[in-house]
Amino acid sequence: MLMVAISPQGQVTLPNEVLQMSAWRNSGQLVLECLGDTVVLRPANYQKTDDISDLGGFFKNNTVKLTTAELCEPVQLTKDV
Repeated sequence: MLMVAISPQGQVTLPNEVLQMSAWRNSGQLVLECLGDTVVLRPANYQKTDDISDLGGFFKNNTVKLTTAELCEPVQLTKDV
Protein backbone atom coordinates (compact mmCIF):
# COMPACT_ATOMS: atom_id res chain seq x y z
CA MET A 1 0.00 0.00 0.00
CA LEU A 2 1.32 3.43 -0.94
CA MET A 3 0.83 6.39 1.36
CA VAL A 4 0.59 10.04 0.36
CA ALA A 5 0.73 13.15 2.49
CA ILE A 6 -1.67 16.05 2.19
CA SER A 7 -0.05 19.47 2.54
CA PRO A 8 -1.70 22.26 4.58
CA GLN A 9 -2.79 23.73 1.21
CA GLY A 10 -4.52 20.43 0.27
CA GLN A 11 -1.89 19.36 -2.27
CA VAL A 12 -0.96 15.71 -2.80
CA THR A 13 2.20 14.41 -4.45
CA LEU A 14 1.83 11.04 -6.16
CA PRO A 15 4.60 8.51 -5.46
CA ASN A 16 7.04 7.77 -8.30
CA GLU A 17 5.75 4.16 -8.54
CA VAL A 18 2.33 5.50 -9.47
CA LEU A 19 3.68 8.05 -11.92
CA GLN A 20 5.67 5.36 -13.74
CA MET A 21 2.57 3.28 -14.54
CA SER A 22 1.88 3.40 -18.26
CA ALA A 23 -1.73 4.58 -17.82
CA TRP A 24 -0.54 7.71 -15.97
CA ARG A 25 2.37 8.71 -18.21
CA ASN A 26 0.40 10.39 -20.98
CA SER A 27 -2.45 11.67 -18.87
CA GLY A 28 -2.70 15.44 -18.67
CA GLN A 29 -5.66 15.34 -16.32
CA LEU A 30 -6.90 13.09 -13.54
CA VAL A 31 -10.43 12.31 -12.37
CA LEU A 32 -11.08 12.06 -8.63
CA GLU A 33 -14.13 10.09 -7.49
CA CYS A 34 -15.28 9.92 -3.86
CA LEU A 35 -17.10 6.70 -3.00
CA GLY A 36 -17.97 6.87 0.69
CA ASP A 37 -14.67 6.86 2.55
CA THR A 38 -12.77 5.69 -0.56
CA VAL A 39 -11.11 8.00 -3.06
CA VAL A 40 -10.44 6.75 -6.60
CA LEU A 41 -7.96 8.61 -8.77
CA ARG A 42 -7.72 7.64 -12.43
CA PRO A 43 -6.46 9.13 -15.70
CA ALA A 44 -9.07 11.30 -17.41
CA ASN A 45 -8.48 9.43 -20.68
CA TYR A 46 -9.22 6.03 -19.04
CA GLN A 47 -11.31 3.79 -21.28
CA LYS A 48 -13.37 1.11 -19.53
CA THR A 49 -13.21 -2.31 -21.16
CA ASP A 50 -14.87 -5.63 -20.47
CA ASP A 51 -11.48 -7.40 -20.43
CA ILE A 52 -11.04 -9.01 -17.01
CA SER A 53 -7.24 -8.83 -17.36
CA ASP A 54 -7.54 -5.04 -16.88
CA LEU A 55 -8.17 -5.83 -13.20
CA GLY A 56 -4.58 -7.03 -12.87
CA GLY A 57 -3.44 -9.30 -10.07
CA PHE A 58 -4.90 -12.79 -10.35
CA PHE A 59 -6.72 -11.86 -13.56
CA LYS A 60 -3.75 -10.25 -15.37
CA ASN A 61 -2.69 -13.45 -17.18
CA ASN A 62 -6.24 -14.58 -17.90
CA THR A 63 -6.45 -16.65 -21.08
CA VAL A 64 -10.18 -17.43 -20.98
CA LYS A 65 -12.26 -14.89 -22.89
CA LEU A 66 -15.94 -14.79 -21.97
CA THR A 67 -18.58 -12.33 -23.07
CA THR A 68 -20.68 -10.49 -20.52
CA ALA A 69 -23.65 -12.65 -21.55
CA GLU A 70 -21.64 -15.83 -20.89
CA LEU A 71 -20.57 -14.54 -17.48
CA CYS A 72 -24.19 -13.79 -16.56
CA GLU A 73 -25.59 -17.20 -17.56
CA PRO A 74 -26.98 -19.21 -14.64
CA VAL A 75 -24.78 -22.07 -13.45
CA GLN A 76 -26.27 -25.54 -13.67
CA LEU A 77 -25.46 -27.33 -10.42
CA THR A 78 -25.81 -31.10 -10.47
CA LYS A 79 -24.67 -33.90 -8.18
CA ASP A 80 -22.54 -35.30 -11.03
CA VAL A 81 -19.86 -32.65 -10.56
